[in-house]
Amino acid sequence: MKKSYKTIAIVGFISKGFIYLVIGFLSLLAALQLGGESSGTNQALAFLKSQPFGQVMLLLLGAGLLCYSVWMFLQSIKDPENRGSNRNAKLRRFSLFTTGLVYTAVAVMAFYHLLTSSYKGDSQTKYMSFIDPTVLSYIFIGIGIVLLVQGIILIIGAFKGGLLDQFNLEGQKHHKIIRSVGRFGFYARAFVVLIIAYFFLRAGIYTGNHDIKGMQDAFAFMDQSTFGRVLMAITAIGFISYGAFFVFLTRFRSFEEN
Repeated sequence: MKKSYKTIAIVGFISKGFIYLVIGFLSLLAALQLGGESSGTNQALAFLKSQPFGQVMLLLLGAGLLCYSVWMFLQSIKDPENRGSNRNAKLRRFSLFTTGLVYTAVAVMAFYHLLTSSYKGDSQTKYMSFIDPTVLSYIFIGIGIVLLVQGIILIIGAFKGGLLDQFNLEGQKHHKIIRSVGRFGFYARAFVVLIIAYFFLRAGIYTGNHDIKGMQDAFAFMDQSTFGRVLMAITAIGFISYGAFFVFLTRFRSFEEN
């Protein structure tokens, strides 16, 4: 594999890991009532901007997330690790392509924060009000179903190990510990995805309230439950584990072709 591909992948892993570490850290502080707040991507980016050298961090993070997107696109189009062309491989490559699109959007968000004034997000802001409410309800139901399936796939993939096999950790130093950290992180991410799926399905089917929800709302939802603080803390630690896992990949992931 080309050395440039590996460099792009490693920079991307660091950037993805870093943003999840920030989200998890802020949410954990909120769960422990130590001054943080339930956090999503926008809130994490706003937090970084408020720090010393925040604009530099956002610039580097945005560029790094673009690298991660490029790595996803390279895997889906060029298949640099020779994953094959069977049905499962094609499905995986399609999934990688959509992931690349998602992180391209996150990179754009980072640059948006860099170039604009301080973020004043409101989870209750309504979007797409120009679309007919009935059509919007179907759209939200569709998004909810997709997220529901994604969450289930993440849980099954983490449980069976196939989701972690793609990172080529077998035989690497400390690979069992790293896989355990990654598995916990994927479970936490799946849990949050399922909560967001619930938000979209509820908005589409029952309430007609077409607010777009995200990770921050999922953490806030957990905080409202009976054991909310404990649940929120466990999930936040899971996000920290998820971020740490991608940082570990920079050192222990193998890029050998199959």
